[in-house]
Amino acid sequence: MGVIKKIFTIKKEEFNTVKTSEKEVVKKLRLTFFESGYGSSKQSSGNSKVFRACLNDLYMDYKTECAENVELQKKLKEPHVQEKGRIGIELKKRQTAKGLFEEEIKKEEDKIEKYKHEIVDVKQDPEKYVEDVDKKPRAQFYLGLAVLIPITFYLLVFYMSASFSAFFKNFEEAELSAAIFDGNSLSKSIEHGWLEAVFIITIPFAFMGLGYLIHMFQKHKNWLSHVKVGALFIITFIFDAILAYQIEMKIYDFNKTPDSPEFNLSIAFNKVEFWGIIFAGFVVYIIWGLVFDFIMKEYDNIDKIKAFIRAKREAIVNLDKLISKVVDKLNEVKKGISEKEGKIAEMQRTIDGFVFPNKRYLTYHAEYVKGWYLSIADNYIELDKKNKVLSTCEVVEKDHLTKYDLNDEHTEGIIYKSQLN
Repeated sequence: MGVIKKIFTIKKEEFNTVKTSEKEVVKKLRLTFFESGYGSSKQSSGNSKVFRACLNDLYMDYKTECAENVELQKKLKEPHVQEKGRIGIELKKRQTAKGLFEEEIKKEEDKIEKYKHEIVDVKQDPEKYVEDVDKKPRAQFYLGLAVLIPITFYLLVFYMSASFSAFFKNFEEAELSAAIFDGNSLSKSIEHGWLEAVFIITIPFAFMGLGYLIHMFQKHKNWLSHVKVGALFIITFIFDAILAYQIEMKIYDFNKTPDSPEFNLSIAFNKVEFWGIIFAGFVVYIIWGLVFDFIMKEYDNIDKIKAFIRAKREAIVNLDKLISKVVDKLNEVKKGISEKEGKIAEMQRTIDGFVFPNKRYLTYHAEYVKGWYLSIADNYIELDKKNKVLSTCEVVEKDHLTKYDLNDEHTEGIIYKSQLN
């Protein structure tokens, strides 16, 4: 047994005293193992129990020597150190990506909070977020609408009554007190025929259409729009003047005497009723147009606020989708980081442990076994006994290799990982 333990002492001395090539060292060690196996077998007459003990001592001594050999372990662990470094670089890349994804998520979440605040605040202070908008457009819109509705009914009644009086009413059969405003103008126009009724019903909407055009033209701030608006006012005034002239002419014809001159513009201009009819329609029509333009502008303001809120809500939905995608990527990166950290920890356990060079050991093991068997062959004369001892030793050798998982000759090194981590 002492010879086996001396083998590794010889190896150390050779490395420390003589700069011998690795091949020469291996050759000398193989010879030493062979001689050790031969000598031990000769001393024990090839006893299988002694053989088992020798193989175990050989393995354990070689394993201890490899574990204590710093230079050898450094060389054997170098691939694992390099692999750990490569995985560490990949881990840093993923950690950088994780930081970027988390920063992007935080940035988008801050945007969402900002948009939510703006959605609430725009209702209180719309001028801060929307250009050319009043502070309380909704209240002004409903106030203007409350004024516009009765004025609209007034214009419907006025123009239906005035148009019927101007074009269809027979003053010979009517009272002068109902010359302009006739409460039965709609029913009477229906009695005259459906065409007259359609004319009387729809003519007020012609004036309202002119008012709508005035509103649309005022949206465009240029000289041509001002010309168009002025032309519409003139047209409306002329139409009202025609209605007033027709009504005054019928009243004049109803009251004239044989000495009365023919009705003309000069006479009409001198009649108070003529101007009363014009201003009862035209002035109220101007008021209606101004109120209509006002509430349409306020509605536009409300619509601008709604459009602003709608745009912010759409932006929030899009940001939520973007965040969801980034979160998916972040989870993949976190999973990758966890895997890389696990691999690095596993690599560190290998580096902290030691690598057993089993292929090199099997070389020395084979030389030792060869010496053991050769000694049996040389010292046993009886063939049957020799074969029996060899067969028993072969079983012992196979059990030894199986016990320490040394059967795979293709394995470069058996890794004994540290149990501290």
